[in-house]
Amino acid sequence: MPAFTAVYIVLSGLSGVLNLLIAIYALFIRGMVSLRLIYLLLCGSFVLYTFGAAFEKASDTLSGVLFWTAVQYAGMPFAAPLTLLMALELIGKPDLLPRWGKRLLFVIPAVSFLLVATSSYHSLFYRAMRFEEVGGVRSLEFDMGQWYIVHGSFTSGTLMLSLVLVLIRLAQPSRGFKPQLAAVAVGIAVPVASSLAYLLGLSPHGVDPVPIVLCLTSALYAWAFLRADLITIVPLARDSVMESMGEGVLVMDADWRLLDTNRSARLHLPELEKAAVGRSLHDLELPAEASAAFHAALATAGEAIPFSRGEGASALHFEVYSAPVQRGAGRIGGHLLVLRDTTERRRLQEELHRLASLDSLTGILNRGAFLSLSAEALAGCVRAKRPCSLLLFDLDHFKGINDTYGHEAGDIALQGAASIVRERLEPEMLFARYGGEEFVLLLPGWDEEGAIRFAEQLRAAAEEARLALPDGREIGIRASFGAAASPAGRIPDYLEMYRRADQALYQAKEQGRNRVVSAGAV
Repeated sequence: MPAFTAVYIVLSGLSGVLNLLIAIYALFIRGMVSLRLIYLLLCGSFVLYTFGAAFEKASDTLSGVLFWTAVQYAGMPFAAPLTLLMALELIGKPDLLPRWGKRLLFVIPAVSFLLVATSSYHSLFYRAMRFEEVGGVRSLEFDMGQWYIVHGSFTSGTLMLSLVLVLIRLAQPSRGFKPQLAAVAVGIAVPVASSLAYLLGLSPHGVDPVPIVLCLTSALYAWAFLRADLITIVPLARDSVMESMGEGVLVMDADWRLLDTNRSARLHLPELEKAAVGRSLHDLELPAEASAAFHAALATAGEAIPFSRGEGASALHFEVYSAPVQRGAGRIGGHLLVLRDTTERRRLQEELHRLASLDSLTGILNRGAFLSLSAEALAGCVRAKRPCSLLLFDLDHFKGINDTYGHEAGDIALQGAASIVRERLEPEMLFARYGGEEFVLLLPGWDEEGAIRFAEQLRAAAEEARLALPDGREIGIRASFGAAASPAGRIPDYLEMYRRADQALYQAKEQGRNRVVSAGAV
């Protein structure tokens, strides 16, 4: 994850927490009788929008992005009419709109939310969605649907009307509440300008800056309405964001000394529990792998550095990257080290890779995986000066099985043949379904004589097998084998071995099937 994305997520989350804290505070203060409900709902819409933006930017999948986009639209569209109602209260004209008119303001936002929540089933709001990278930062790009234009026009018009009403009130001679009205006007103008910059493609890395600037809007509204001391709220917001993050965060100063950690970092690296603030990275007594990765991340800001703890199935995998904290005038005041647990993602990738290497019907290697692994095995035979053999076999009269018993019986015959061979495989052997009813085995370290004996064992086992069908009937299978070998000390040519084994298999068919024929050494 690029440093810009990490900062965006943290700032969006901070904006959401700040709005949440202000809303909670508003519940317990006196005054604001007429504005309280509107303001609480407005804060709620900001919370949904900003948290949704943070989690959407952190999502790795399109389904996750769509879900958190729907969460954003559970709040964002309603902020515009709530802002207008707030403006009407501020200018002393709450009855300018009748009750039914106020309710009508929320129809378009409600429709927008429903269309976004169901966007997978239509193209009214988004005609197409895709991931794009701008300056190394991934963002979701989309083509506007018809309703998106309706939604955007309504939202922009409503906010502009709210701003005009506040500015008109501000221009009047009365001296009362002018600072508060000015703060509200700026609070409305900031997201409007930011949204316009985003639509015109002027925002950094092409991302929507509105969730971040809502932090400023919230601060201005808080000052105007609540008279709250923001200095007491911001540290709480910071602590809440830091401690609730799933990613571990370490705050380092410019000399790589530890200043702070969050709960996730201490869970991932229990050694941090006893790490003293102010100790240098060298003195934190972290595992060697983690310490090396942290040093590399600090030396190459923004680049994810992987490392692991443990071995085998119980190993834990992480990646860490750093983001510089600027003090101004280009000076670096410190660093954020962000630690992410990638164990589940890596296991999923390994499982997907394993599944991509297997034949879906028989569970053995597919042709592509066999060819890839065969190249490595043949290279090993060359280095060790060992012989190598190749066996090809297919099921005799396989078409007759399909025609007589049905294709399900054919599948059972293929699975049965694969199972017979798999039970007799030795560690170095490679076994794959090559296509249709044809199978292939590579036997590193086996000479021609040994390969023929092994093929005879497989042929006999197949001939003796009886495979049960779902209707209670049983079928038998037989197989013909072609063998080819490369003697020790000679560089094996896979294509030549395969060609000769295929010729031998053809001869086995010509000689009456259910037999093993060898093409000799290549």
